[in-house]
Amino acid sequence: MIVISDTSPLRYLVALGLVDLMPRRFGELLVPPEVADECRHSAAPEALRRFVLNAPGWFSIAQAPPRSISGLGRLDPGESAAIRLALAKDADLLLIDERIGRQVAVDADIRVSGTLGLLADAAERGWLDFDMTVQRLVTETNFRVSPEVIGAVRRLLERTGAR
Repeated sequence: MIVISDTSPLRYLVALGLVDLMPRRFGELLVPPEVADECRHSAAPEALRRFVLNAPGWFSIAQAPPRSISGLGRLDPGESAAIRLALAKDADLLLIDERIGRQVAVDADIRVSGTLGLLADAAERGWLDFDMTVQRLVTETNFRVSPEVIGAVRRLLERTGAR
């Protein structure tokens, strides 16, 4: 499975101590250099900088080739490069949280998920408690999500018997 990530899902999973969900679920994770640079930036959380500087073997950096795609100009360099890399690698999934970036990716026929989707997937597999983890996500980080979205995901999980 080819999975590409933007910065924010990595940032939040590292902050929660749950970044090991990625190799457990996907095996290898690819990021473009622009995302790695954002993760190593002096303004990034220390834990995220340490993670990328001492990246595990399942974390790889791959160059995204130039490509013109409608909407990329509205995105930051990391989001833009992650979308271009997902297209170049014919990725199975792009991990991205930002609303505009997700829409640009979907418009380019890329399957997307974000931090909340990763947590829901892990809860469905019995790897974590969704409610407790989302509570930590919104109280311990700057992650922004509406209560309506959390409620919708919770209802989906309840239908599958997970949570």
